[in-house]
Amino acid sequence: MPASCFLALVRRARRAAIVRKAPAAAAAFAMALTGACASIESSTMQDLLDSWKGVPIDDAKAQWGPPQTVQAVPGGTAYIWQDIVPQPVKPPTTEARDAGVEAPRPPGRCERRLVAGPDDAVMWGEWRGDACCVTTLVGYCAGLKHRTRQ
Repeated sequence: MPASCFLALVRRARRAAIVRKAPAAAAAFAMALTGACASIESSTMQDLLDSWKGVPIDDAKAQWGPPQTVQAVPGGTAYIWQDIVPQPVKPPTTEARDAGVEAPRPPGRCERRLVAGPDDAVMWGEWRGDACCVTTLVGYCAGLKHRTRQ
């Protein structure tokens, strides 16, 4: 789950004290928010990748940097970029913990793939991961959309 959605979930649950008063309601709220974030993330990432359709792959390399992996695929070549995103540190709680220390959270990941045809123009893109963009309006994610199609 993207960090911004996770933090929003934590803040709302704390404010309403849902976790202590109604565990079932807290679970339903968490699932609804997770679904909403996933839907926003999917829409945002697809919009970002669609902005590259028909654009020379060299433009993507210039804007995103060199891909980590290049693979031959039927009908073209896949260029793959991978991001590793540190997860936010959970705030300390007053509840007792077994060892008194939270286990470190593994970093989030996002893989972006653009597939270019024989003419080196991007035909399509896909993504996967648990730490991809929720918004392309600001920051890092804004820099991933094709510059002339923002």
